[in-house]
Amino acid sequence: MRVLPGCTVSLHYTLSDESGQVLYQTEEPIEFTVGQGEILPAFEEAILDMEVGERKTFTLSPEEAFGPYQPEWVFHLSRQQLEGGTDEPIEPGQVLTLYTPEGDSLQVYVLEVNEQSIRVDANHPLAGKTLTYNVQILSVE
Repeated sequence: MRVLPGCTVSLHYTLSDESGQVLYQTEEPIEFTVGQGEILPAFEEAILDMEVGERKTFTLSPEEAFGPYQPEWVFHLSRQQLEGGTDEPIEPGQVLTLYTPEGDSLQVYVLEVNEQSIRVDANHPLAGKTLTYNVQILSVE
């Protein structure tokens, strides 16, 4: 059976950056329904018509993957704004969830912490990167 919209697909993949460094590799198969918005649209398009057991390598541009890196999405917040809502110290490398006045959530990555402010990045960690996927289809239902 071929991968078509509406099918449930199980697969393994390895994700690499432009230099060939492996960024992620599935340990357990991932499963999703094609066309339900569970995975990148360009990824879904790349696996259409693949068959069980088939392997394929394809590359997605930043625009097809997680978008271009937006420097304006790096900003400072006052320590008071954030530390009032947590008992835990805030440190570089942490992922924080912020909420807009409308109630929408936004994940940010802590880059730097000083006495007055915290510098965060709201870009996806893979924004601006050209990504190569090596995929093997395990099942199609």
